[in-house]
Amino acid sequence: MSIHIRLMQPTDLPSVWQVQCACYSNFEPETQVSLGAKREASPQSCFVAVQGDVLLGYVIAMPWAYGVVPALNDPSCNLPAEADCLYLHDMAIAPAAAGQGVGQRLFEAVTEAGHKLELSKLALTAIEGAKGYWQRHGFVPVALPLSAAKVAQYGGNITYMSREMHSC
Repeated sequence: MSIHIRLMQPTDLPSVWQVQCACYSNFEPETQVSLGAKREASPQSCFVAVQGDVLLGYVIAMPWAYGVVPALNDPSCNLPAEADCLYLHDMAIAPAAAGQGVGQRLFEAVTEAGHKLELSKLALTAIEGAKGYWQRHGFVPVALPLSAAKVAQYGGNITYMSREMHSC
């Protein structure tokens, strides 16, 4: 059975949350309400990878202000009026789906969404050792003066990264 990439729907949130819980150990997972608020703020840039009825992974991205790290677990998501980048808030692949190219396919979908939104940059906050993965996708670290509270909220070891928008 093939892997299909599609826009995330509200009905996907319980499975998205389960994948998030399976993937992250250094901080408390976001609630389904928080994840849903981000998806609702930018439904055209949030995707899931499915195989049949099984959710293999997801990506939540939204137009955002470059250099600003969104709050985790916020029950609302208000996009900035002057968004200048597509912020990849979260991408996670179910452990059972690792190594099947799911992350690459989700990244391609979100990059295409960024082109459609006419944004010139992609940005993200790499956590839990993901810096190398994102560097392989052309992201470079950007030094930001992040508060200790913000760093702790994301699990302690984080790197803000960006890259110019171009094809994968």
